[in-house]
Amino acid sequence: MKQAPEPAVCQPTGASSLTDLLPLADCGERAAPLTAAVESREPAFGSLRSTAVLLFGYAILITGNGLLGTLISLRLSQQQAPSIVMGVVQSAYYVGFLFGALYGGALIARVGHHRAFVTLAASSACCALGYAVWSAASMWVALRFVTGFCLVGIFTIVESWLHQVATNAQRGRVFSAYLITNYLGVGTGQFLIGLADPGGFELFSAVAALFAASLIPVALAGTAPAPAHALDAAAASCGSRLARGLSGLQTIYRWAPLGVLACLSAGVLNSAFYTMQPVFMRRLGYPVPEVSHFMGFALLAALVPQWPVARLADRFDRRKVLLCLAVIAGLLSVLLFVLRDGALVRAFGYLYVAVAFSMYGVVTSYVNDCIPADQRIAVSAGLLLIFSVGASAGPTLASATMALAGPAGLYLFTALVTGALATFTLRSVLRRQES
Repeated sequence: MKQAPEPAVCQPTGASSLTDLLPLADCGERAAPLTAAVESREPAFGSLRSTAVLLFGYAILITGNGLLGTLISLRLSQQQAPSIVMGVVQSAYYVGFLFGALYGGALIARVGHHRAFVTLAASSACCALGYAVWSAASMWVALRFVTGFCLVGIFTIVESWLHQVATNAQRGRVFSAYLITNYLGVGTGQFLIGLADPGGFELFSAVAALFAASLIPVALAGTAPAPAHALDAAAASCGSRLARGLSGLQTIYRWAPLGVLACLSAGVLNSAFYTMQPVFMRRLGYPVPEVSHFMGFALLAALVPQWPVARLADRFDRRKVLLCLAVIAGLLSVLLFVLRDGALVRAFGYLYVAVAFSMYGVVTSYVNDCIPADQRIAVSAGLLLIFSVGASAGPTLASATMALAGPAGLYLFTALVTGALATFTLRSVLRRQES
């Protein structure tokens, strides 16, 4: 989901996992003092071995999170919960993601990377057990919100930690390893669903165990590299993050209005697929093992087109590339809406997720092409804010469409979203050609 960022920007480029959407904690005006502070001393986490240990712990945690997201959808489906209830429960995760991205950094600044990681991972483990203890939808909404808040905090910790210890010569390789870890972890988590009945306690216990186990490598990794004054600077900036996000939103709308709709659409499509695809398949009669295998391979398939699409977006007008992606995703959505053949549903499903999860990278590149260089910090925050709003709405809107049109309503919904995106993108391309 990522391309190499511009020097002043730590921008994500979209993907299967919402971890790729966070701006790195040390971007922009804070980058220079943090870099100087790190380079002025021997980093306690600077060796490749220590970095590998951190990524190993993170891989354990993201595997548990990948399992949890699909498990919740399957559990609610097994309980025959209404589609709209499933959508609201899953949307709560992304609402927590949004609030955690805006305000969770204060905890990291106050107690440091290690203690914050321990606190958030332990809280996530408790939430995982809470799903098995309570069955009320209102409790699950609260648990999903807290889980989203905690997980996005952990993503911020890991990304900022890696960003501080990587030298300029190592940075691309370190973050490539981080992205690969994301995809492999989330994909691997899907295959664990077949180990037990989603209606039982065992899989939620497995999620809690994975969250808790992730603490072990992190505890052995050494001291986090951020100096105290850098953490103070991070704390001071947390209160202004929402303001920067709103400022970035205004900048995007002024210089690249298509970017607002495109980023919103990417968030809607990503979250709708990840949370409601298991429900779609279960209601079409697929057994749980097939659902888990499909989700695992689909999220791994999202790795395949990232580099080719990025190359195309660098060579041609990014809006034309985005238009092609939206049209292809729309056509695949129509096919998935009308098809019932199992093999075709799986094949087109893999193609759909590969195309849809490639959009965010093209969007962020297009927006950063259009805006003034001195606005890129605010724009990165604005893109995160827009994507998070879309991701928060995606499961609820998709589930509402499924309630009206049946399980295949998921792809009726994605066809409408991609159709609207293609229409507005085409208008933008034609307006540019006329001018």
